[in-house]
Amino acid sequence: MIRRVSYLCAGAWLLVAACLVTGCATAPQLPRSGSLDLPVWLTEPSPVLQEDAPVSLHMSCPAHLEPFCDRYKLPAWVVYGVVRCLGADEFLVNGVFRRFSIEDEFGESNVVVDKLHYDVARRRIERRLSAIARAVAEAETELDRMNVLGSYVRRRFGAFVLFSLAHADAMQAAPENFTNLLLDTGESLDEMERFNREVVATLDMQPGWSETEDYYQVVQVGDFGYGNPMDSFRRTEEEGIHELARSLVVKFSHLQRQFSTARSINDSVQEDAVREEIALRMRGVRVLRRVVDPGQRACLVTVRLPCRGVARK
Repeated sequence: MIRRVSYLCAGAWLLVAACLVTGCATAPQLPRSGSLDLPVWLTEPSPVLQEDAPVSLHMSCPAHLEPFCDRYKLPAWVVYGVVRCLGADEFLVNGVFRRFSIEDEFGESNVVVDKLHYDVARRRIERRLSAIARAVAEAETELDRMNVLGSYVRRRFGAFVLFSLAHADAMQAAPENFTNLLLDTGESLDEMERFNREVVATLDMQPGWSETEDYYQVVQVGDFGYGNPMDSFRRTEEEGIHELARSLVVKFSHLQRQFSTARSINDSVQEDAVREEIALRMRGVRVLRRVVDPGQRACLVTVRLPCRGVARK
């Protein structure tokens, strides 16, 4: 009973703190045409920063994560940041693969994948969130509570922050080097990248799936909203990861055939149906590039996975 009360109190304080933090660090006004400047740590993150998750301090809790937000009484950006960072380490993929091939004089065939689901192991999410909620509840002052959450912020640009589990672990080991960006103004001196029609025209980013001997890759295109750029990137990244998972299920489907039927429709047409259940692990998913096309109001995200990071579950 005592612990339950402490979580509720901490949750109430966090709602107030979130309003204070985001109120003094609103996102810069973004133009509806012309050029757009964004920090390089977002658009072309270094390998170390690729393990982190860009989030908005204003974001609401995604529907599939609402049970975690309700249970642990933590801000949505913390819950989503934890899940996304854990996903960069490992996603679990489950899918049912159905292939229907009809051979006739035209050689027509069709491939369908449905019931595809990817997620992070629930026990890993709960272990991290419970540790953060416990630290917040045990903090003695409001500043201490802010410092708990601020230790997970590696970079900041207005109300956009880079959430990092690795950064928090490092700050807990060396607290004297800690600067809490949540208490900052949100003004950034980081290197910026400018996007306009001329710059976008020079970028070599072909949408779709590709693979080499070393990696699998998806370049995903999504709608870009000037009102919430980080949410646009988040949705496009999730679509890119989903497409990556779907393509891998198709690629590896022939390795485990559980059900197959073949029948003759007539003398000239043969139909073959194959159904398989596929379970994969994707380890090391990284977002290498985020690009905005201001003229088309679109964003492009490059998601990559090393070949060695794919394993049968």
